[in-house]
Amino acid sequence: MSAKLRRLTASILLTLPLAASALERIDLLPPSAQSYVRISNTTNFWGKLQQSSIGKLWADPQFQDFLGNPDAETWQELFVDGDTDAENRMLIEQLKMLTGEVILAFDMEMENPYIIAAITEKDFLRSLDMDAKLGETSDTPFEIIKSTFQDVAIIQHIENGGTPKEESSWQAYVGGTIVLGHTKEWVEKCIVQLKKEGATEPKGNPTISLNLPLSKLIREEILEEMKEDAAQSQTPSMYDPEVLLDALGFMGIENYSLKIELKDTEMVADSTLRVSDLAKGIFTILDVQPSELPTVTFIPEDIASIEVGRFNLLRFWQEIPNVLATAMPAVKPQFDMIVAMVQEQAGINFEQDLLANLGTKYVSFSVAEDDKQTSVIAVELKDGAAFKAGLETMIAAPALQPQVAAGLEIVEFLDHTIYTVNDDDPADTMAFGVVGDYLLYGQPDGLRQVIRSETSEAAANTSFEQSPLVKGLREHVPSRAFGYSAIDWKKNMAVLVREFSKPEYVGLMQQNWAKSGSALPPPDFSKLPPADHISSFFNVSYQYAEATGDGLHQRIILKY
Repeated sequence: MSAKLRRLTASILLTLPLAASALERIDLLPPSAQSYVRISNTTNFWGKLQQSSIGKLWADPQFQDFLGNPDAETWQELFVDGDTDAENRMLIEQLKMLTGEVILAFDMEMENPYIIAAITEKDFLRSLDMDAKLGETSDTPFEIIKSTFQDVAIIQHIENGGTPKEESSWQAYVGGTIVLGHTKEWVEKCIVQLKKEGATEPKGNPTISLNLPLSKLIREEILEEMKEDAAQSQTPSMYDPEVLLDALGFMGIENYSLKIELKDTEMVADSTLRVSDLAKGIFTILDVQPSELPTVTFIPEDIASIEVGRFNLLRFWQEIPNVLATAMPAVKPQFDMIVAMVQEQAGINFEQDLLANLGTKYVSFSVAEDDKQTSVIAVELKDGAAFKAGLETMIAAPALQPQVAAGLEIVEFLDHTIYTVNDDDPADTMAFGVVGDYLLYGQPDGLRQVIRSETSEAAANTSFEQSPLVKGLREHVPSRAFGYSAIDWKKNMAVLVREFSKPEYVGLMQQNWAKSGSALPPPDFSKLPPADHISSFFNVSYQYAEATGDGLHQRIILKY
């Protein structure tokens, strides 16, 4: 393998979008390098990816015209920018050798990478030969030193030897596995383990995974940086960094992992956030009790998306003073004073008149027609009349009339009040209002449609229950989930393409592309395929979130 370890690992990382199921090769990683990316089988992964929605769209001639039809040489230039032609060719050849399991890990400083990969002995020896030839012509000199350990060859690469920039890496090959790292002791330990047990090849569908030990990142990186900034500050700090992070719930975060599995008809992504306490700090906004699909009459059958979930805004509001009292006691009196002043101007008590009457359940849906999408979020109210009274009192408060007049348009519709938030762009205009025991938020057209449904003689209609999205949710979502959703990407594609093609977005992207100096040309938006063509590659996705014994789990299922 190449002595230019960082370029090699960076290039491998570019070829591995994500990664994490624990297999025997994972057990070889040192405790200091648990941030890793892993692909279970490179050949199988790319083969399955080509059969996915994303893979088929990428190979589509019309989409390639949009991208400018970049050739293999352009992609190679992007991945190995700055290398010589010889280094370029060698790196590409070495990447081609990685056809099985590949693991790329880093220590906390992201400076010392480790590679564990499946490779044939023939390819390993060929790689060593390529390294030796490159050493004779490379602009950056490096020395190759060979030794043995338990009859296994260990190859050391020394780059910039005898200078302050000297760096070494060691590698060895045992029974179909190459190990490469920055300490000889770790390579020797791997040799012992591999000779004793051997490496088991991953089975099943190809997966790509990511693992991040967030606890170490928070405690050893973020916390230490906050402490250093506080120590260097010219003014006394208003908080203790560790106390603040703990009060916010961050010190209870332990680990994040993500695994994407490629199946024949779907892509499944499972992510897990391990948290010791979900009833503290920022996590108090979550209500992780199981959610049932509400029996409502205002959701149409031809929905393009639907989402059901829970949150606890009242508990989160009550947690803010607790966090301030614990972590920033000098700030809490100022916070209390500001809240009291605003409440006096509004003529209500936020907690008693609004939040206490706000439920924890919500449902949202959208309807797409051509490139126009109408969406509505309906939050369940514990006491609709009381919440409405508090809202009307606040909006009618004399002290707030200048802001209300400038920011809201108030319209009566079928005996209900719709508050429309003024916006320079009519397409971005949003509105809110109370209808029965729901607080509604969304486009004005959506709110009017909900009001019509609730006041019509057909108010008992629940035909949306028969929609394919709802049937799919009942099939894919477990009863313990506290939040879940479904999206029909075919129906939503025209909306996405319209947003993606807005002149301001295209202009900004082209500016940033020019600044990046990328070897790839910017996409030609005049050749962007029509929405119905792009939508032909996509289907429906389902998502749900649930609380587990040690944190939160989310699953996303993308159907092909």
